[in-house]
Formats: sequence, structure tokens, C-alpha cells
Amino acid sequence: MTRRPAGVVLGALALALTGCALTPPAPTAGPTGPATSPSASATAAPSPSAIAVEVPRWTVETLSRNDPTRPVHVQWPVVPGATTLTALLAEESAASEAAFLADATASDVAPPELRGTWETVLDGPAWVGIRLAVYEFASASGSESSAVYYGERTAGQALHARDLIAPSAHDAAADALVSALRAEGRGVLEELVTNAEVRDRLLQDLAFSPRGELVARIPEGTVLPFSDGVVEVTLAPSVVEGLLSEQGWAVREDVTGLVASPSATPVTPVAAAPAASVDCAVERCVALTFDDGPGRHTARLLDDLDRLDAPATFFLLGTSVRVAPDLVRRMAAEGHEVGNHTVDHLQLTKLGPDRQRAQVERAQAAIADAGVRATVFRPPYGSYDATTREVAGLPIILWDVDTLDWKHRSTEQTTSIALRDARAGSIVLMHDIHAPTVDAVPGVVAGLRERGFTLVTVSQLLGETTPGSVHARR
Repeated sequence: MTRRPAGVVLGALALALTGCALTPPAPTAGPTGPATSPSASATAAPSPSAIAVEVPRWTVETLSRNDPTRPVHVQWPVVPGATTLTALLAEESAASEAAFLADATASDVAPPELRGTWETVLDGPAWVGIRLAVYEFASASGSESSAVYYGERTAGQALHARDLIAPSAHDAAADALVSALRAEGRGVLEELVTNAEVRDRLLQDLAFSPRGELVARIPEGTVLPFSDGVVEVTLAPSVVEGLLSEQGWAVREDVTGLVASPSATPVTPVAAAPAASVDCAVERCVALTFDDGPGRHTARLLDDLDRLDAPATFFLLGTSVRVAPDLVRRMAAEGHEVGNHTVDHLQLTKLGPDRQRAQVERAQAAIADAGVRATVFRPPYGSYDATTREVAGLPIILWDVDTLDWKHRSTEQTTSIALRDARAGSIVLMHDIHAPTVDAVPGVVAGLRERGFTLVTVSQLLGETTPGSVHARR
């Protein structure tokens, strides 16, 4: 099915042909300006952001439950070489999901939600640092927390952030952070300052700035009122150097020795290569769609679709696009349609207008940075409201055939449901982050064609649409 017309994603292909690789971000945890006091400072933490640049050859793992009454979407990276770190990230992510499912009661009215995202705080010669950020909504309110983990590039050891501090200096580090908060005039909850569990939480998100400062991200409600939100505290090098463990010194050296990477050549975004003309007002068309990628199984899926000459539509997450831009370019070059699925799979109806718009625009920018233009939008869980329709900027695509592949993880059931429920004009929902789903695709394609269906992209199926219009089938 490979369709590669001249002029499509040439900038991106040129990078690949010349062997140019885009490099991961330099550490972003620390501020670049001077500290506000000689020893320490506290500033309001910026809102968590998606990864800023591409990280070649990394992949993303996902735990996902597309149950709108108790949704879960947790991601973490698979870091090449750093097997111990990757195993730790997987363990922590699975523990977050298990704890949430044990406590959360499904609800149609105010569904509890767990969302986990990640970002790079260090990608040095010897060490990698990953922040896992978790948002949990429980019936009436939500809370955010984060933790940083470090690992050596060549397997080796993996660390929790607190391991950067010598065990004998944990209390001194906690005291220094609390002192920084007081120095800024913040309303420290004194009754919590001596609680051992609370003090340990103060050390769960630590990273170094390029100047060697230690930056701690203090979770909501730890030693400050929840109304203060997440707060960052910066300890000056003169304070830090008396606190570090041997591993802490090694990680700090990796940070302070980094040199910023040159900017990548900008790529002009293009839409997917046009597929063969099909009149779905005449032919019995069906659109296969895949959510939450690109993931580690997406390349195999693209191989199968190319072999079968079967077009599809991919609804992509901004966080995943950043680590696999080559797969996004391949989708477009091979005639598939690329859609926007937000940055990190938040349930949009729980967000205000500004945050909804940011989810859409940041994902659109990530896809554009990969050299492709998204042409359709799918809200996570199919959940949208009037604000979503206003900010989407693209037609909103739902589905009328839900294979429930995220739930049963069965190749046979995915195939059976898709073939049983598809009708002329159907939009079929699947997820390419699950291996059994990718295994099912050749059988789904063959079965649909045996029933006389023509496979098309969503835009081919629907024809002319308008931004903000909602479509579950033709």
C-alpha cells in the first residue's frame, strides 16, 4: 500500500537519509536564573508539560482502561540500555494503577480517573532521569504528584530520587527544603513538618539544574495547603554539596557536564499522502481506527497494513509522538490518516476551556513537529462537551464499533467483534498499543473484505466535514 508521492515529508526523510538524529532534551527541572537567596529559594512550580523534543529509539509503554466509569491511562518510557530503570518505572506505574483500582469505585456521574505521564529531567552520557507525574481524580477533587527516578544507561543501577541524598543527610535535606519555604513566606503547616512519611515525600522529586543546584518539586498538600498547589524549591550548590550520596555526585556531574544539543532542522507539516479515490456514498466503506499510539507494536501494524494495502486512521498522543516521530512520518507517507488524541489522554470534560485548548494545541504541535498535519480529532474516552467542539479545530471522530480490545486483550474477541458489528459506514475503534490487537488486524481486514467492505480512512468515509462537528459513523 506504500504511497510516497514526491514532495511529501521531504524534510523529515532528508533527516533520515543523512543519518541525522534528534537528541533528547537537556535537563529541564531547574531554573536558569539566579536563586533568590544565597542558600535556597522557593517558587511556584510550572504546570507539567509534554516532552519538548524528540528522543530517538525510545518507546513508550501504556496501561490503559478505556472504561469511562473508571478510566486509567498511565505511560512510561522504555529507555534503551537502561533496563533496570525501565523495570523500576514499569513497577511504579503498575503499583499506581493497582492502588487506584483497589480504592476507586466506578461511577457514571463522577468517574474516578488515574492519569500518568512522564518527562525527561536528565539524559546525560551515563545517567537518565525520568519524572513520572500522576493525576488522580476521586469523585469531587483531583490531586497531582510526581516522582523522579534515575538509572545508568548500561543496565546498572536504578535510583529513587531520595537516593541522591546520603541516608544520613535525609533529615538535613528535608529541613533545608522546609526552611526555603519559610524564607519565601509560605504558610508551612508546622504540624506536618515532623511527620516521617511527609518528610520522605519531600525527597521524591529531585533533579539538578545545569548549575548544580538541587530542585525539589513539593507535592500538593505535603507541608503546604492544597491551595498552594505544587511548589518548587531550589537549594544552592553550597547547600547541596553537603547532602549528596555517591550516586548523587555521579548524577550531578552528568548534569553539569551536559552541552546543549543543536536545534533540529524544522520540518514543514504536511497531511497524509492522498489515498485512492473512493466514493463511500456508493461503496460499502468501513474505517479502521487506532488510538493511543504510536507504541512499540505500531511498526509491525504498519508493516501488515502495507502488505494488505489497507488504509487506517491513527489518533495519536503528543507524548508518544515525541518519542516516535519516524512512525508518524511513515503513517503519512504510506497513505494513512493522522489524528489528534490530545497530549496525554486527559478526560476533557473535567477541564476548563484553557486546559482543553492546551491539550489539543500541544498535541497538534507535537504532530506538526514530526512533519505531519493532523486532520481529525478524537477526545479520550469519547468524552466531549461544547467547549471541546469549540477548541478542537478539527472534526470530532467517535465510533460505532467498539472492539473493547483494551479490556479483554484477546485477538479472537477483537476479530469477532469487529466482523460481527461492522456495517457500511462504520468506524471501528481499536488500540495499537496492545499486541493482541495488532495480531488481530490481518484477520479483521480479510474478514471485512470477504463481506464486501472497502477499507478507507475516516476522512474518506465521511467526505466533507467542518471543525467541531461530531461523527460516530457515516
